[in-house]
Amino acid sequence: MRVCIVGGGGGASNAANVVRLLDKEAQIDIFTNRGEIGNIPCEIPFVLRGTIPSWEDSFAFREGFYRERNITVHLNTEVTDIFRQEKRLVAGGKSYQYDKAILDLGATPWVPPIPGLDGWNEFVLGTDLKYARAFEQAIPKYTSAAIVGAGAIGLEVAAALLAKGYHPIYVLDVLENVLGVCLDKDMAERVEERIKDKGIELILAVNIQGITSKGGKKVLTLPQREMEADFVFFACGAKPNTELARRAGLAIGETGAIAVNEYLQTSDPDIYAIGDCMENWDMITGSKRRHQLATNAARTGSIAARNLVLGNVLPYRGTVMAFIIEVFGYQVGAVGFTEKQAREHGLDVVSSTTTATRRRLFGGKPIHIKLIARRDSHALVGAQVVSEELVAGQIDKLAVAVAERIPAERLALIDTCYSPPLGSAYAPLAMALDELVPKLVSDRGKL
Repeated sequence: MRVCIVGGGGGASNAANVVRLLDKEAQIDIFTNRGEIGNIPCEIPFVLRGTIPSWEDSFAFREGFYRERNITVHLNTEVTDIFRQEKRLVAGGKSYQYDKAILDLGATPWVPPIPGLDGWNEFVLGTDLKYARAFEQAIPKYTSAAIVGAGAIGLEVAAALLAKGYHPIYVLDVLENVLGVCLDKDMAERVEERIKDKGIELILAVNIQGITSKGGKKVLTLPQREMEADFVFFACGAKPNTELARRAGLAIGETGAIAVNEYLQTSDPDIYAIGDCMENWDMITGSKRRHQLATNAARTGSIAARNLVLGNVLPYRGTVMAFIIEVFGYQVGAVGFTEKQAREHGLDVVSSTTTATRRRLFGGKPIHIKLIARRDSHALVGAQVVSEELVAGQIDKLAVAVAERIPAERLALIDTCYSPPLGSAYAPLAMALDELVPKLVSDRGKL
């Protein structure tokens, strides 16, 4: 069997590795228009900051990885056409037959159509290192920045620039709070206080009316003021790359990403799509969405590879949107819907917010937890955790609860491990559930 994988992201490498594990004889080709593959995109802000010393250190998959597995990588080779009837693709002007194909086309950073943009001193980051290398060259030349987008990438870039001595740093967003996709305003306020304490100016719930170049500066025009910065960095999300799929006649979903079924097959059963370019769906309501995270690329790459080789044995159930970031000393994690999103999806939900801690005698830090559950079934549909420690473990447990629709009262009864320096005999999550469960019980309800 010949498997052609189009794209050079982590999902492609993961898929190729799984295909090789399951089929020792398969011929595997990866085609990418990049000059290098194998870096971990999530580490880009940490290289810019200096926490990771070089781009080379950010590569998880190196040349030896592919050579040892007999995977052929075609660098600087763009796939321009897929002829589905012939099961043939054209890459770098040459034709390649395939039995099965996987599209890992990624996404391109999106810059909003703000009047006055001219391309000068306007930067983005994406999974392709070409964006990061261009931005890296600019950082030492300047001392002030305006960051458009208060999501994970925007805040990580703000932290990197702060470490480089930048001042002022402006962070702007059309949403009313930072990390607005995964945090409600009441939880985001804790993070915002920390950001402001660092001397960064947050400008939220704002529409930028224009950005122009003037006197060697970028001038941002807001409804009530103007501001100057040496450059503008955009962290406004990314659009899935679908042009190749469109040319091949594959179905595009309602979100603008490539439509797939539960086995991650496109509208052509011999072509699968994974990662940032595929249309995802949430496990709570089944509504379509984009979910462009490294974990999603790795997971869907593995699932598609198994189905491709073994014959659609592993259905993909969707995502619970698990997320975590470390920024300005805080670990911020979330899973499922925010309370606002749950209500927008028509769910009748109840929420509670609790602050707990590990034993302070052992250096415990406050852990702020917000839980959101359906009033009818008591199943958790979302959670948010902000602390200086222990957030990832809480989120991973809550992700299982959301995925399996475990009622809050049942989750509260599950035992947890304990050792004084590592946790609490009465875990913070249990304390949070104690706040939530009584709110879920109606006058006639029973636990």
